[in-house]
Amino acid sequence: MAMLSTKSNSGVSSPPVGSPGRTVMSQPRGERLKCRSKLKICTWNVKTMSKEGKIENAIQEMKRMHIEIMGISEMRWPNSGEMQVENHKIYYSGKNDGVHEYGVGVIVSPTVAKCVTNFTPVSERIMLLQIQASPINISILQVYAPTADKEEEEVVELYQEINKIIEKIPKHEILIVMGDFNAKIGAVNRTQYIGAHGLGNRNDRGDLLEKFAEDSDLVVTNTFFQLPPRRLYTWISPQDKPGRIIKNQIDYILVNRRFRNSFTSVKTYPGADLESDHVPLVGVFRVKLKKVHRKIPKSYDMRLLKDPNMKMDVQAMLNEQVSNSVKDEMDDEQKVRKIGEIVQTLKEKHLKTDRSNKTKSWMTEEILNMMEERRKAKQDPERYKTIKIAIRRKIREAKENEATERCEEIEALQKKHDSYNVHRKVKELTGGFKRRQQGNLTDLDGNIILDKQSKIRIWKEYLETLFEDQRNNSFGMEEANDGPEILQQEVQLAITQLKEGKAAGPDDIQAEFLKLFDDETITLITKMFNNIYDSGRIPAEWLKSEFIALPKKPGAKKCEEYRTISLMSHLLKLFLKIIHKRIYKLCESQISPNQFGFINAVGTREALFSIQVLIQRCRDVNCDVYACLIDYEKAFDRVKHDKMIQILKEAGINDKDLRIIGNLYWNQSANLRVEGDHTENVRIMRGVRQGCVLSPLIFNLYSERIFSEALHEMEKGILLNGYRLNNIRYADDTIVFADNLEDLQALMNKITHESKQ
Repeated sequence: MAMLSTKSNSGVSSPPVGSPGRTVMSQPRGERLKCRSKLKICTWNVKTMSKEGKIENAIQEMKRMHIEIMGISEMRWPNSGEMQVENHKIYYSGKNDGVHEYGVGVIVSPTVAKCVTNFTPVSERIMLLQIQASPINISILQVYAPTADKEEEEVVELYQEINKIIEKIPKHEILIVMGDFNAKIGAVNRTQYIGAHGLGNRNDRGDLLEKFAEDSDLVVTNTFFQLPPRRLYTWISPQDKPGRIIKNQIDYILVNRRFRNSFTSVKTYPGADLESDHVPLVGVFRVKLKKVHRKIPKSYDMRLLKDPNMKMDVQAMLNEQVSNSVKDEMDDEQKVRKIGEIVQTLKEKHLKTDRSNKTKSWMTEEILNMMEERRKAKQDPERYKTIKIAIRRKIREAKENEATERCEEIEALQKKHDSYNVHRKVKELTGGFKRRQQGNLTDLDGNIILDKQSKIRIWKEYLETLFEDQRNNSFGMEEANDGPEILQQEVQLAITQLKEGKAAGPDDIQAEFLKLFDDETITLITKMFNNIYDSGRIPAEWLKSEFIALPKKPGAKKCEEYRTISLMSHLLKLFLKIIHKRIYKLCESQISPNQFGFINAVGTREALFSIQVLIQRCRDVNCDVYACLIDYEKAFDRVKHDKMIQILKEAGINDKDLRIIGNLYWNQSANLRVEGDHTENVRIMRGVRQGCVLSPLIFNLYSERIFSEALHEMEKGILLNGYRLNNIRYADDTIVFADNLEDLQALMNKITHESKQ
C-alpha cells in the first residue's frame, strides 16, 4: 500500500534512480511519496484533434507506450465537455465561441477514468482534472501557453490564471502542471526548481516559467534528468530543411517540490507519431490510484416494452401485483409508494441494461495498422508522406461506408414507423451524441468552485434566493364542496395522452408503466384520485421535484446561466391532466387574442406573421410604428402565489380544483442534482411549477391580468379598423406598439409599474 514517510538526507545525494540513460535525481529534504504502483503520464502538443482519425491514433499511441494519462495541448475542439472513445475518457476545454483554435484536453485510460473526481474547464488554455489516489489525491493542470508571436502580457495573464486555480487546490495534494509552455529554460545552473539538464539557451519566456515555478513551489521535472538530447527536445521546427533542423525543449511537466522524487523518469519519445511537430514528453510517476464510488443512476431500457411478448408479460405481472398489494385500507401515501415499489421491482427484473458505450466506430483495424506503419516510417519522409495520403483516403472511404450503413438503418426504421430510433440514429449520424458539454460554476466574486460540497452549497443558496418570497404561511382553504367526481373515462383518456420516453420523477415511475394499467387497475387509480381530489391532501412524493441544471450557453459559469429542468411524478402529471382538461376552456376564454403562447392552433409563426402584417399595414397608410421588446427576467419563476390564487378564483375555477392547486403550490419543495448528489430540499414560495401541465395555463392568466390592468382605459397603440393594438405576446416575450414615442413611453411606464406589483 502507498505510504507517506518523512526522511532527512542531510544534503547527501541519493544514488541514481529511474529509467536508463544515467538518470540522476537528488533526494530532496522533507516528505517522499513511496508507492508500489507506477503510472505513466504524458503531455503532447498534437497540433489539432479535429482531423478524422486523430483521436483514435492518439489512443493507439497511448496503448503502445502504456500511457494512462495523456495531456493534450492545441486540441482545437470548441467549447468544453467530455466524451468516450474506445473506453477511454476524453476531457477537453476550448473556446466558447465555437472557433477551432487553441484548446487543451486530457485522455485517460479506463482504469484512471474510474478514479476521476472532478473536471474543471477553465479556459481554452487551461483545464483541471482531479484524481483520487492513495494516500494523496492528484490534481493535473493541462496548459497551452501563447506562442512567441503573442504579447508577453498574455503569458503573464495565463500564469496569473493558473495561480488562481492552484490557490484553490489543497496544499497537501500532488499538483502536476504540464503542457506546451512555449518557453526555453535551457541548460542553466541548477536551482531548487530548475535542473541543470535542460536543452539549448534560455529565452524571456523561460524566465517567466522559472518565476512561476518558484512562486508556486513547483519543479520542472524534465530538467533534472541527465539524458541524451534526443530524449530532451520536445519540438522540431517544421520549416527547417533536412540539413538544418532546429530542436527545442518547450514542453514541460512540473510537480510540487515536495513530491519531486515521485517521478522516476521524464523523457521524450521521438519515435511516437501523431502528425505533429512536437514529440510526447512522458513521465513515470509512483502513485496508487483509488477507485471513486460514484452514485450512478440505474439504466432501464423502456424500448424493451415495444416487444409484444415482453409487454404482455410485464403488463400481466404489473396489474396482478398492484391488485394483490394495493389495498383499500391503505392511505393514498402508502398506495403511491407501493405502486412505485412494484414498478421498480419489474424494471430491475426485466428492463435493466448496462451503461457501456456500444456505439460502433467507423475506424478499422486496417487504418490503425497503416498508422503504425506511418510511425515506423518517420525517418523516411517520402514513404511517410505516401502512407499518410493513403490513410486519409482510407478514412474518407470508411466514413462514407459508415454513413451509407447508417442511412440504410434509418430507412429500415422508417419503414417500420419506429420514429424514436429514427430520431436517435439521425442524432448519432450528425454527432448529436458525440460530446457532453460541461460548464463551470463560480461564486459571487467570479472565482471557480472546485469541490462538490461548495457547489452544492452555492446551488442551494441560489434556489433559496430564486424561489423565496413573502406569502401567507398557509393556503387556508380547508372546505371545498364544488367539483365533480373524477370519472374512469377521464383517467383512461389522460393515460393515452401521456408522452413516452420522458425521465421519471422522484417516484421513479415512467409513463410507459402507467400505459400498461388494465381496467381493474385504472378503477383503483380513479378511486385514489377521487380520495385526493375530495380531501385535498396530496401525497408527499408528489410534492417533491428534482431539478437538473443544463448550461444555457457554452462556458456557463453562473447559476443564472443554467436552465433548471424539473423532474416530477408521472402519476401527478396524470392527475393534473384531468384537472387541466376541465379548466382549459374556461381559462382560454379569458385570454386575449394578443397572446399566442400555449394556445391551441397558434404559435410563433402566427405571432411573427401578425407583426409583419401590422408593420406592412402601417407602411401602406404611412403610419409610424414605435415598438419596444420586453424580456422579463425569469418570468415563470417570479409569479406570486397569493396573487395567482386570487386570479384563478376570480376566473371561476371551482373550489376543489383551486384547493388542489393551492395545496400543491404551498407545500412543494425541490432539490437539485449536483454531480450525483443532491442539495437539501428548498421550499418553492413563488413561480409556476416547472414541467407541470397546468403551468402554461396559469401563467397566461397571470400575465393577462397584468396587461389588462396596465392597459385598462389606455387608448394608445396602433389603430386598425377601429381597434387599438398595443401589444403582441408569446408567453412572456412581449412587443409593445404605439404610433408615437410619447405613447410608447406611457405604455411602458404603466406595464413596468403593474409588473412589479
